[in-house]
Amino acid sequence: MDTSSDTKGPLPLRQWLQRKQSCAQVQIGVAFRNLNVHGYLSAGQHQHQHTVASYLLAVPKYLLALAQHRAKTKVQILDDFLGLVQPGEILLVLGRPGSGCSTFLKAIAGDTHGIHVYDDTKINYQGLSYKQMHDSFKGECIYMAELDVHFPELTVGQTLAFAAMTREGDGFRKEGSQHISQNVVSLFSLGQSINTQVGNAMIRGVSGGEKKRTSIAEAFVSGGQIQCWDNSTRGLDSSTALQFIQLLRAATDALQSTVLMSIYQASELGLKLTLISIVTLLYEGRQIYFGLVTEAVEYFVNLGFIKPSRATTADFLTSLSNSAERFVREGYEDRVPRSAEEFATRWVHSPQARALREQIDVFNSVHPPTQTQLSDYYPQENAMQILKPHSSTYSISNYLQVVACISRGFLRLKMNYTPAVGALFGNTIIAIVTGSVFFNLADNTDSFQRRAVLLFFSIMINACTPAFEVLTMWAQRPIVEKHHQYAMYHPCIEGIANIFCDLPNKIATVVMFNIPIYFMANLRRTTSAWLTYLLFCFVTVVTMSMFFRMVGSLSKNNEQTMAPVAILILIFITYAGFVIPADYMVVWLGWLRWLNLVAYAYESLMINEFRERNFPCSSTIPAGPPYGGANDMQGATCAAVGANAGQSTVQGSSYIEVKYGYVTSHTWRNLGILLVMMVVFCTIHLLAAEYIPAQHSKGEILLFQKGHKGDRITGSDEEKTPITSFPLDQTWGEMLSIPAGHTHTPDHISTIQKQRAIFHWKNICYDIKTKEGSRRILTEVDGWVKPGTLTALMGATGAGKTTLLDVLACRTTVGVVTGDAFVDGKSRDASFQRKTGYVQQEDLHVASATVREALTFSALLRQPKTRTKTEKLDYVNTVLQMLNMEPYAHAVIGVAGEGLNVEQRKRLTIAIEIVARPELLLFLDEPTSGLDSQTAWSICMLLRKLAKNGQAILCTIHQPSSQLFQIFDRLLLLEKGGKTVYFGDIGTDASTLVNYFERNGAPRCGPKHNPAEWVLDVTSRKSRDKERALNYAWSDVWNNSPEKKDILCHIDELQAVQVDIGASPAAHDEYAAPIGQQLLLVQWRLAQEYWRTPTYLYSKLALCVGSAICTGFSFFTTTLDIQGLNNIIFAVFFLTNMFNTVDQQVIPRLTDNRDLFEARERRSKTYTWHVFVAANILIELFWQSFTAILVFVVWYFPIGLYKNGTPEFPAVERGGLVLCIIWMFCLFISTLSQAVGIAISHAETAVQIATLFSYLSMVFCGVIVAPKDLPGFWTFMYRVSPFTYFIDGVVIAGLADTSITCSNVETRNISLPVGFDGSCMEYLQPYLSMAGGVVENPNARADCQYCPISDTNSFLRGYGIEIEHPWRNFGFLSCYVVFNILATFGMYWVARVRARKGRQGM
Repeated sequence: MDTSSDTKGPLPLRQWLQRKQSCAQVQIGVAFRNLNVHGYLSAGQHQHQHTVASYLLAVPKYLLALAQHRAKTKVQILDDFLGLVQPGEILLVLGRPGSGCSTFLKAIAGDTHGIHVYDDTKINYQGLSYKQMHDSFKGECIYMAELDVHFPELTVGQTLAFAAMTREGDGFRKEGSQHISQNVVSLFSLGQSINTQVGNAMIRGVSGGEKKRTSIAEAFVSGGQIQCWDNSTRGLDSSTALQFIQLLRAATDALQSTVLMSIYQASELGLKLTLISIVTLLYEGRQIYFGLVTEAVEYFVNLGFIKPSRATTADFLTSLSNSAERFVREGYEDRVPRSAEEFATRWVHSPQARALREQIDVFNSVHPPTQTQLSDYYPQENAMQILKPHSSTYSISNYLQVVACISRGFLRLKMNYTPAVGALFGNTIIAIVTGSVFFNLADNTDSFQRRAVLLFFSIMINACTPAFEVLTMWAQRPIVEKHHQYAMYHPCIEGIANIFCDLPNKIATVVMFNIPIYFMANLRRTTSAWLTYLLFCFVTVVTMSMFFRMVGSLSKNNEQTMAPVAILILIFITYAGFVIPADYMVVWLGWLRWLNLVAYAYESLMINEFRERNFPCSSTIPAGPPYGGANDMQGATCAAVGANAGQSTVQGSSYIEVKYGYVTSHTWRNLGILLVMMVVFCTIHLLAAEYIPAQHSKGEILLFQKGHKGDRITGSDEEKTPITSFPLDQTWGEMLSIPAGHTHTPDHISTIQKQRAIFHWKNICYDIKTKEGSRRILTEVDGWVKPGTLTALMGATGAGKTTLLDVLACRTTVGVVTGDAFVDGKSRDASFQRKTGYVQQEDLHVASATVREALTFSALLRQPKTRTKTEKLDYVNTVLQMLNMEPYAHAVIGVAGEGLNVEQRKRLTIAIEIVARPELLLFLDEPTSGLDSQTAWSICMLLRKLAKNGQAILCTIHQPSSQLFQIFDRLLLLEKGGKTVYFGDIGTDASTLVNYFERNGAPRCGPKHNPAEWVLDVTSRKSRDKERALNYAWSDVWNNSPEKKDILCHIDELQAVQVDIGASPAAHDEYAAPIGQQLLLVQWRLAQEYWRTPTYLYSKLALCVGSAICTGFSFFTTTLDIQGLNNIIFAVFFLTNMFNTVDQQVIPRLTDNRDLFEARERRSKTYTWHVFVAANILIELFWQSFTAILVFVVWYFPIGLYKNGTPEFPAVERGGLVLCIIWMFCLFISTLSQAVGIAISHAETAVQIATLFSYLSMVFCGVIVAPKDLPGFWTFMYRVSPFTYFIDGVVIAGLADTSITCSNVETRNISLPVGFDGSCMEYLQPYLSMAGGVVENPNARADCQYCPISDTNSFLRGYGIEIEHPWRNFGFLSCYVVFNILATFGMYWVARVRARKGRQGM
């Protein structure tokens, strides 16, 4: 970040601040007293890890708690805080993880989701009350969280330009906002990334450090006068972090803003340069100091504590909140405070606290918190003129907010049009295929059913298309809520903008989908009919979009959205009026059609197609030679529903009225109803978006398994769990000399794996391909790591530190690596990755496992097979004791908010690698990033101990203090481009390192400087060019230095000595454990993960079983007539909808497991990819089998198919066949989902492909279009569609060999011809022998009643269903399942194994 005054920049800081000062600025200090914050926990909440069984048991407990009106448990988080921060001051908030720093900042900023500020708390914002400040001046008080959330499609410049557009007074003009964003980009050194997309998991974007700086810049542009920064320097190197604080200091001085910030590893330089003036110290939710930084040390020294000479002020202050890390002066052992309560009591009664209370009283008297004294906090005379633009929470009007959000929406679409175009292309393909299936429908009665089916299918697809908007809405909801907190715009206005921005896509989708269907199928060819059809389709799409958005906005999390949406879609389709006509709807569910918007749309489409049209009769009853010609209607009737005896045409209006009960006058009434629904849904959606926030984490809570106890900390602060650390107040030499048995030096350290091999590398280069060509990331890097040494790998952001670790550890997946790397003079073999430990920067773990289980899993699979299981498990206990992890050994790893805190996760990450007993060396990638000073010291002391025991360690480190830096033996320093700047010993007090740089022209490193920060500053390009005036790169200095020559000579010596340790052949195996043991352990862990993730399994059951219940009871005891048979076939057809719900669960879970496997376990050679694939397949097969049984029970029996048994095909066999086919279909769903998702990087893409496959299978399964009606080209699709065999098998088992009767509507009334003297049977006998059917009044001599079908077999043959081989369909589905399983293995090998081998070099 550029904080210089160089006028060559686009807009240097001095000029930018002058422009800000020229605008009227609000000055707001904050005084608080009796600040108390609490949270709530429901009875028994979060005491233990939930499982599938505990969820069931929790239901009666929850109901009992409701019945007894049991109150929630109040959890105190902050207790009796007081303080005063004047305009122009920066308050540093210090505290250990769990002390309440985040909660304190949130409370001041008004971000109180999940927490509650006491009513008697007194907070005065220089004349504004707490409520008035956060209701009317929200934008003047912002909270900058650690989480970086941005729209990934936008570039860094566009992201900042939007912030300027909505928050700057003159920023709404396009050129003005762009100018401001360029200025801010210059200030935060984001010039190289200004045109780069922010990115996410699917969109390649900026680095993590650049994304953090973008978040800081966005909050900076927001311009709040009260700014709360929560550990905002996390992920930044020390130089960049210091520059940020300097920039914040300069802006605070110039603009007189009020800043509160928490920093975990606060630089002593930042404190001594008066960048931060005041500090408050928190201890387990208690305030134990508030005052000047310069007086803080003296206050605690007077209490009886000792500040070690080498400890920074921030480290000393935070160490006081841990009894293991604070030193007491001699004679004060019984006088110093020990607990948080004692510290707080001492502080409250101290002279400093009394003086602070007096200052607060003075502040409150000068600025009384009343609404009539608003002019007090404005330094300018004309206060009301300044207040006017700030009289609203938002800087711009609602109209301009809409314009800004719409502009951004279209920009997002432009920057990432692929999903929209892909969805449009997919829908068009489905439309063309569907249109070809219904190609050129005849204008006669033979097309009645097909036209009704086509219109139903088209409106179904149109209605379901917006369902994916729920996922999109949830993806952007955290971003919108952050912007709302920054007072950029109303969430409801963003909702309005989204609606407008989606309209072009909706219009294009409706047009491109419906044109092929309408015109290829030869629907009504009139202009008015076509426009009416298009209008209703578009209104349906928009109304359904509003409905889905409404459901999403009313929900507090994504899980609450998916299951209701899936079931409601099924209800909409079922009660649309086609599948179940109104007369066939069960009484207790029939009312749903009146609330069903799809039903109104479908009725209008049917009326639009059939009204005022006469269709020639395509077939008559009776027909044939005995009955005269085709035009002779005497004694005959048309076979279509709605026909009148003796007429050769059928009125379309009559057909839809008789069969569906549709009235032609309802067309435009239905449009009005749809528009009303659209407005209602939209209104509820916008109101919910504005007033119902997403569910926020209620705090970090340590969970334990049932039956295990531990220290549980509850609360709303996101770091509310205590930690254990090695003491800060000893040098590492003292630490290592502590006698055995001391609390902080476990004697188990001597039992860890000792190493003897030397790893060295020479001329390592790494190149990747870019759009511009080849780019070199690493350039001729040399070095070594020896047992018993701790080597630091340092460099500025982007220097290639992590890349070098990946290259050395054989973990690169792209690019070309050149150079040599050897172990004891020999090239690395297949076992190298297994024999090394690699602690990644990201803490990647199975969330449902416990700490002990994670360590046991690593030990059993990664330790050599020569060790017994008992030895491996004993070593797990050793590591737990060595790393002080026993108190939470049975704690669940969990996720952010529920599980281990940051420090505990980092310890677990290190422990997993140590417990594997790495035989060669241990790599660590920034193990201290994001940790507080004491935890960072604790981790580094652990590394020092491991090195002392013979471990070889290479570690990248990001923000080392001078004390941390002294722990390391050697340093490998890189600059941009991966060029070596230094490799060698650090020396006592960094003397060797400092002497090298000072000897080559660097300025002197003073005794008070941190050598690590000094060397980064010296070697940074900006520092070198502007302050050192050197005209050459430090890498050139190194390449020409005698030290480099000595390094190369030593590497040659290492290469010349090849050590043969006489290892057994098994020592060179790629995996330590045999494949059978791998599968057993991985399968057991995966089974535990599923059992401990009840939300996943219950969602699966809710979606599948819920759909089956809805279908089963909607078709409850269906009558056996022609319409009833159609209903049953569609009831089976609707079961295929399970595919579209299950694949949306299976695929994301599989890709998450795959990403974890490939990021950690595959790279460390824990187990083979065959085991990973097999275990994921088997666990889904098990739970899908269980689901199939439930689906069968709740679907098969309500429909009543169990009643249709015959002696030849008994009911038991029928039920068994239905169960087997449903079971096999459920297995097919999971295996096909895994086959599609296993090879595709992004779950969303895989789900779309699977959904496309599902729609095509639906079209060709024989229900939408009978096989005989398919065009010849598509006949093969009927045969290859797996849905064909599922539907045929279930229908055969349920309906074969069953008698049926016709309803009154289906019975054809035939008048005997004039002159015929005989009965109805005698007249129709020739026709019956040819066409089948039954005469219901055979002896009548007038008005014959004829039913076209007498049994189900003839009806099923019309659908192309062969009833002779009922079990054959089960066999076909089994073949599909086997094929899917083989395809899963094959696709993974092709896309993830062979492809990566082809990309790896070296």
